[in-house]
Amino acid sequence: MKMQKHYFSSKADFYTTLNVPKSADKASVKKAYFKLAKEYHPDTNKGDEKASEKFKKVTEAYEVLSDDKQRELYDNYGHAGVDPNSGFNQQGGNPFGGGGNPFGGAGGFNDGSFHFHSSGGGQQIDPEDLFDAFFGGSRRQRGPRRGADLQMHVNLPFMDAVLGVKRDLNVRYQLRDPVSGRVEVKERSVECSIPAGIDSGMNLRLGGQGAEGDPGAPRGDLMVTVIVEEDENDYFQRNGADVHVEIPVSVTQAILGGSVDVKTLTGTAEMKIPQGCQPDTKLMMRGKGIPYLKSSQKGNQIVHLKIEIPQKVTLKQEELLREFDAETDKSGQRISGRLAEAAGSAFDSFFGNNKSPSDERKDSKEDVSKSKEESDDENHKKSQST
Repeated sequence: MKMQKHYFSSKADFYTTLNVPKSADKASVKKAYFKLAKEYHPDTNKGDEKASEKFKKVTEAYEVLSDDKQRELYDNYGHAGVDPNSGFNQQGGNPFGGGGNPFGGAGGFNDGSFHFHSSGGGQQIDPEDLFDAFFGGSRRQRGPRRGADLQMHVNLPFMDAVLGVKRDLNVRYQLRDPVSGRVEVKERSVECSIPAGIDSGMNLRLGGQGAEGDPGAPRGDLMVTVIVEEDENDYFQRNGADVHVEIPVSVTQAILGGSVDVKTLTGTAEMKIPQGCQPDTKLMMRGKGIPYLKSSQKGNQIVHLKIEIPQKVTLKQEELLREFDAETDKSGQRISGRLAEAAGSAFDSFFGNNKSPSDERKDSKEDVSKSKEESDDENHKKSQST
């Protein structure tokens, strides 16, 4: 059973701050925030520090609860899960594209220019909704509106992410006709250059490849979130710009040293194995890893040696190993314990005749010698009788 972790904080619960239950959906969270933001906004409570502080708290609560990832962290770990200093290393879910007051300060709206974007994947807010909430539907006149930003995901094979690749993305989205009010489905192909070394979770911004804006206004941008797949052969294991591989070596290679061919991201390279390698030995091939983004440098390839122990050996191999062990004992390098007795045949093991292979060879030589002596005696007797 997984143990539930508890984190304590002096901050008020975000659900309580917005007056919503923990089961509230995004729409309910958004509605509750707009209501409280309108009530405590600094423009309608000038000079009221308490109202300003309350506004900051409800905004902070909304930033977290409107973002799926942030909300999950908060539900599991409390305030520590969304605190950038707590070690969770998560991006903020500010729907207004920046931390703190989304309106640019307690003095009100800065220049009337609204460009809302959530870097953390939170709920997008239409700035027109803010005017509806704060000013009862009254909106300021402005020029042609820029097109909306679009967001999509793309799956990349492991080697495409390592080496970089160009992909044609099929972009499909809905657009409302400002004249007829009808919703149209748009679809087009966009070429995307994916740089070498990109990793899962990274975003690419393709400027001007988003939805169409008003006549005379530019398109929005296309945000592409990259998801890198694992190596299909399960050979390379990625860790940032480094890759880890496992290479089998024999016992004699580990003891005496040697060389081995290692597959890298760009081909096969020979790697030297030093003498006396241990089972947990790791060797580094510098510059054989994944390219750093926007850099000519590369990470490293870490080779983990896997010393393979043979499950069966020949009589000759066993004899040599026992000689090696005896020499080890003489040199005072024995660690502890002693070797097991050599196993005989299955018949001998069953009936209790557990002679070592060397004993069997010795007995065999004695039997041959005895047989020869008996034959010589018999021939000698025959010659005498003749």
